[in-house]
Amino acid sequence: MLRGLRTLAFLVLLAAWGCGGGGKSTFITQYPQWDWEQYERIAVVPFHYHHGKPGADEAARQATFMLEDLLAANGNFNVLERDVLKDVLTEQDLSQLADVADPSTILPPGKVQIAQAIVVGKITQFDTDAQRQEKRRPVYAKDRKGRIRRDRSGRPIVVREEIIQIFRHEGTVGGSVRVIDAATGKVLFAYKARPITRDDTQRGSPPRATPEELAIEAAKELAVDCYNRVAPIKTEVKLSSSSLIVALDYYDGEYDKTKKISTELDNFLLVVRKLPRQCDRNPFRVAIAPEDGRNIFEEEFVWSSNNPVRGMSWEIPVELLKSSGAEKFVVKLYGGTGEEPLLDRDFKLEPPEKD
Repeated sequence: MLRGLRTLAFLVLLAAWGCGGGGKSTFITQYPQWDWEQYERIAVVPFHYHHGKPGADEAARQATFMLEDLLAANGNFNVLERDVLKDVLTEQDLSQLADVADPSTILPPGKVQIAQAIVVGKITQFDTDAQRQEKRRPVYAKDRKGRIRRDRSGRPIVVREEIIQIFRHEGTVGGSVRVIDAATGKVLFAYKARPITRDDTQRGSPPRATPEELAIEAAKELAVDCYNRVAPIKTEVKLSSSSLIVALDYYDGEYDKTKKISTELDNFLLVVRKLPRQCDRNPFRVAIAPEDGRNIFEEEFVWSSNNPVRGMSWEIPVELLKSSGAEKFVVKLYGGTGEEPLLDRDFKLEPPEKD
């Protein structure tokens, strides 16, 4: 009953994540690199962590629940209760499945018949950290409307510096997942995830989330990463036009957006932000091209929802625009290997205004 409620809650959240403001919709599909079509009945072995750090057991438990619920909601698998394996294997056997060189030495031949494949997760890294530091930051001149004042070249005018106390909590979790043929003990698929860090920074006082709580959230994201590698996924997402912007800089939690780039600047920012959560850990591509011309900049990346507001940014030399000989440009966002951009935005290169 509780498992069903967790799955239902997850599906409700998934539907909510897919809703948003204006923009284009696109389907994101990811196929796992193993013969998943031949394995309908699967069992999930609980994540484990050997070193007993505070919060690690709860992180492993939440990662297990997340992976089970995601696989159950996928529609391509029949996820069996984990107790079906305990009739054949001991707790020690189950924990060894995550990294033993030859799983067939643990799986009794022909006895694990109810499951066709076993999905085994492991937490390999669990780190927490709390920091406090002083930071100097510039205070910018502003006009009566609160906008940052700039000099003729477009650079912000600095009036003084101030010292602020910065508190930072951080939790990092790394792990891996295996898919094992229950009949033969053959490893069908293995994936080692890159460590995932959740952090929270606040000025003046410590963040509300403890480092352990952030690590637990990172563990759930780790489970999502493992799921994305194990299961076939096709999701429709709606992108907002505000997810792709051109900016001069990033100040006090906000981008200084623009549609005009001064020829006297050295660099500007191409920014992707606020993508729907379903896009997490999916491949994308950004590009810059003269209007009706070929791309002069192109970069592949994997989206992470760790900091959706700030997102991901690329520092682009203004000289790149100048060397193209064009004045009007387009920034583009592509999904994976797609040929048509999901989002695009126009901007101009022009000399600074004269007095």
